[in-house]
Amino acid sequence: MECLKGVIILAGGKSDRMFFPKAYLLYGGETFLKKIVDEYYYSGIKHIYVVLNDNFCNGKWAKYIEEVKLKATIIKNANPELGRFHSLKLGIKEILNDSSAITAGLEFCFIQNIDNPFINKEIIKKLMSSRNSAGYTSPQFMGKNGHPVLISKKIIEHINNLPDENYNLRTILSGFKKRQIKVNNDNILININTADDYAKCISQTKLPEEKKSHHITQAEYNTEMIPSHSGKLERLYKNI
Repeated sequence: MECLKGVIILAGGKSDRMFFPKAYLLYGGETFLKKIVDEYYYSGIKHIYVVLNDNFCNGKWAKYIEEVKLKATIIKNANPELGRFHSLKLGIKEILNDSSAITAGLEFCFIQNIDNPFINKEIIKKLMSSRNSAGYTSPQFMGKNGHPVLISKKIIEHINNLPDENYNLRTILSGFKKRQIKVNNDNILININTADDYAKCISQTKLPEEKKSHHITQAEYNTEMIPSHSGKLERLYKNI
């Protein structure tokens, strides 16, 4: 019997250094959010939970949520200043309150950052094939640990029982058994935090052929959504 798994996509931050919501940055003509949700959904993972900054859920942002709402549960984080761990706890609480997940017996959950849209089906399946019911599994490239991590129900319940403080996930995981899998993909090491990071990653990443013809231009993307003080992003979208 196949074990049930889910994913929490962490996008509840303020994107202070990007000056633009990272969930709605573009990769291959679609938003990071849609790209990541689709990779998990079409890898057979149907319990998808997205924690989003509440300020980025309505108005001009709503149409991007519409693209994924049939595949994912959207959880609004009204307190993004509380940090990443707060977003993670919101996602875990939703899993444990989701009767469909509990009834089905969800055993594992991926923790996926929004600032790495390079996740793919191959990495997802490799992590699942090496799942660790006593702890967690993480990908490794050239001796360096990357993302996402796949945590067991044991860790899910442990995090849920922790007080609402700003814990570090790495510290929490250090108390559990780790299983590492080697992958030949250095994209697992990437974190996109600034416009410069974004420009560098997008320029160096080779897109699949089917994505190349779907690159969205700046005009198509509606540049009025990009704050005037993020000129680097405006110039970058002109070149996509």
